[in-house]
Amino acid sequence: MTSSTFSNKPVTTTKIVVLQQHPVVAHALSFIRDKDTTSAVFRTAMKQVGNVLLSRASEQIPLVPVTIQTPICETTAYQRDPNIPILVVPILRAGLVWADLSLEWLPEAHLYHLGLARNEETLQPISYYNKLPKTTTSKSFDYPPAHAFVIDPMLATGGSAIAAIEALKQRGVLEANITFICLIASPEGLKIVQDAFPALSIVAAAVDDCLNENGYIVPGLGDAGDRVFGTL
Repeated sequence: MTSSTFSNKPVTTTKIVVLQQHPVVAHALSFIRDKDTTSAVFRTAMKQVGNVLLSRASEQIPLVPVTIQTPICETTAYQRDPNIPILVVPILRAGLVWADLSLEWLPEAHLYHLGLARNEETLQPISYYNKLPKTTTSKSFDYPPAHAFVIDPMLATGGSAIAAIEALKQRGVLEANITFICLIASPEGLKIVQDAFPALSIVAAAVDDCLNENGYIVPGLGDAGDRVFGTL
């Protein structure tokens, strides 16, 4: 395998990956969508889908060659570039479902919670919690070279996604180095986010039919946060 396989060329167009045909994803979605699924089963199915989504999303992270010694001989292997910080930004509250899972995949990542609630009248996001440092440099890394993963199970109107991505860009993270990970997206929200961030990568389990008059995804799954945490 040549080093060109791990090229870190800038992304110039939106990359959208939809994994609804994946056998694990399709099976888990049948339980996630079912209104009679218990919170315990719902969380298990969400973890199964999360593993597939994080596996695909993590392909965005640059690798570098390293020389290692096996029990047999010296050889070249590849590791994540230690000079490139990794940020994971779950949007509260539903994004917490994959927060711990993301640290299993990327244990060296920095986890920053972002609280955004939707105004049910205007459908616009309201920020109520933000742990992202206000400057472009944290105590342990610079933002510009970082790769960031924004996590929110539902991409409905696109308002929360745009607010989260803008917060990262304002701190210097390059748009091409941001990946938005969601369970279900609406076509309307997907287009809004695409138009706003043409260099963004998006990894989703499914793209549904539309939004209803209340801004909920159809057929969807209801309120992801309530179903994850059993607060129906």
